Amino acid sequence: MNGLEVYYDRLDEIKQAVERYFTIEDVFYEAGTLTFLITDKEIKERFKRLYRDLKKLGFIPAARKQDGKIVIRVFRYREPVFKPLKMKNLPLILFLVTFVIVAADGFLRASSPAYEIFYGKTAFIDKLAEAIFFTVALMMIIGLHELGHLIAAKKGGMEATLPYFIPGIPGIMPTFGAVIFQKEPIVNRDEMFDLGISGPVMSFVISLLIALFAIRTSVIWMTPDEYQKAIETIRSMHGVFLPTPLILDLLIYLFRVPGKLPFVSGAVMFAVWLGFFITALNLFPIWQLDGSKIFRSLLTAKQHRIANYVSLAILALAGHVLIALLFFFLMSRTPDIPPLDEVSPLSRGRKLAFIGVFLMIALSFVPAIYS
Repeated sequence: MNGLEVYYDRLDEIKQAVERYFTIEDVFYEAGTLTFLITDKEIKERFKRLYRDLKKLGFIPAARKQDGKIVIRVFRYREPVFKPLKMKNLPLILFLVTFVIVAADGFLRASSPAYEIFYGKTAFIDKLAEAIFFTVALMMIIGLHELGHLIAAKKGGMEATLPYFIPGIPGIMPTFGAVIFQKEPIVNRDEMFDLGISGPVMSFVISLLIALFAIRTSVIWMTPDEYQKAIETIRSMHGVFLPTPLILDLLIYLFRVPGKLPFVSGAVMFAVWLGFFITALNLFPIWQLDGSKIFRSLLTAKQHRIANYVSLAILALAGHVLIALLFFFLMSRTPDIPPLDEVSPLSRGRKLAFIGVFLMIALSFVPAIYS
């Protein structure tokens, strides 16, 4: 089926819908696609209303610039289908599996010899309590991150799935986060930005709040001599020290104890570390990360592709070579998916919000430098 046959039953209704919102200069078929050349210059809000009207008819519009003028192409709409996601109760199953693995990871960390050296001999119930705090903290950071996306999707009138948690490996990386799947395309740049930024903002704020709790409960303040002995003890046990994000250093500085140094440890603090690192990583304009939507809302396809490779280079230079390589291979299989309305610019307020995006990256990102 091609050309006029695709639109045969709804052709008059489609034309009426477009005429309702725009001044049509010409109508023609281009590569078998019904195309409207319009004279309007500002289309953002009217295009959103056109999208809703055409969707009811089983079609979607796409606005692009062509030879200095705006054209609106109309396509048959088919909801994307991914069969594995149709498995009954799969979100719940993945959540429970991830919860158990994260809890096991927390228990292993609370049971490590280093933990007992600095926190004292702990009973099984104490280790279990630490594992529960760790699990709740990390699942909140990830779960509320995805809730932020769901809220943004709902606000934009887009349907989305429940979060699909991705279980990891206890003792290494307990979870690889979670994802939601949109059931509809993104209408304009504003909605693309909102959908991308909503998750990282939520996880950054939650990580910040949990960090305040962890600092009060997990940080041990030591004299310089005690601190040096602690460092030597950990290294003698072949332990490593993770680099701390700038935001965590600033928070610890606020609660400083004169004459003493902070020894940062504990399972809950590791959840905070993961929360900030995942937030920062998600803000890079790479592959299908949230940052990809955020930066694509402002950049052209070519500029976005350049930003992708610059981000990969930054990750590699920061020591995250394996992560950079993984994203490099994943990127090659991911097509550019612009908003339906690629004509309307991102709002001024959202452009200013990029200051916050770069600030969150600077405060949360950590290089892979272990000591």
